Parts: sequence; structure tokens; C-alpha cells
Amino acid sequence: MNAHFLSALPDQFTTDRLLLKKTTLQDAFPLFQIWSDSAVAEYMNIEKFSSVYQAEEMIKAIAAEPDAIRYTIFSQEKVIGSFGINEVNVANNTAEIGYELAKNYWRKGIMTELLRYFLPLLQNKLHFSGVYAKVIPENTASTILLKKLDFEISGEAQEWDQDNKQLSTVLIFEHNFKKTSTF
Repeated sequence: MNAHFLSALPDQFTTDRLLLKKTTLQDAFPLFQIWSDSAVAEYMNIEKFSSVYQAEEMIKAIAAEPDAIRYTIFSQEKVIGSFGINEVNVANNTAEIGYELAKNYWRKGIMTELLRYFLPLLQNKLHFSGVYAKVIPENTASTILLKKLDFEISGEAQEWDQDNKQLSTVLIFEHNFKKTSTF
């Protein structure tokens, strides 16, 4: 894989209920509104945002990473969250995915729909052997989602919790495309 392999992914795509577009600075204010919600930030392992500037900086930082890509999630032309690849492990041919939704959209099948569309893209277009997600143990909705899509807990890691300013445990969920492909 070369440094620009993520460019093989579309700039936007649609599912039955969603439109996903590559995140731009134009999305900063609506994403700020989501990332400044303490209930959402708690599961993102970040301190809730207090200014649009923080959202702009996060968007710029992700855009500058060659092995990361972020999509803004729209439902009926309203920004309801974001999703993307946080990191690629070239040695293992895997990618870390991450996502968040505005609280009003939790537990409505949105992430199931999105992942059922996007995971085959990662397998078939980028030829990843698998994906993984890091989940705070208290995030039961994400745990249920990932298990439903045949992700398995492969371990735990200690990560710096921006909100609590201490190390905290995250669960690592892996989906091996060669082992399972239930989308």
C-alpha cells in the first residue's frame, strides 16, 4: 500500500437513509455541536469541545494524516455525526474505524446501516484483511453494534482519557474479513 491508498475510497456515498461526504471545514460548526455534547464526547475519549475552533483543528488534523479519512454523516440534509478510518496498520493490513452520532440518533440502526455498506468497501476496494475499533467498556450500544456485525473482542489497551486526564481501558474489537463477512 502506498501513502495515497485511501484515495480509492469515494468522496461521498449513500445508503438507504444516509449521505456520507468527506469531512470539510464547512462541517465544523455542526460537528462542533455534536462534539460539544458531553454524552457524545465521553464515548469519543475526548474532552467535550468548547469552541468551533477545536472542531476546525480536528478536521484539519485528520485531513493532514495520509492514513486517515473522515466522513460527515447526513440524514435528510442534517449533520448527525461522523465516521472514518482513524489509522491504518500497514504491517497487519488492517484499519481502525471510529464513529460518533448526535445523541438523538443513537440506537436507531444508523451505524449498522453505515457499517454494512462501508466494511465491504474496505475489504473489496482496499483489500484490508480486517478492521478494528476501540470502545470504552461502558459504551454498551457500540459493543452490541460491533458484536452484531461479527466483531470479536481481541483484547484491551490503555489509552489516555482526555476527559478524565488519566489512563483508561478500551476494548479492542476486531473483524477479520477472511474469517467472517456477515454484512
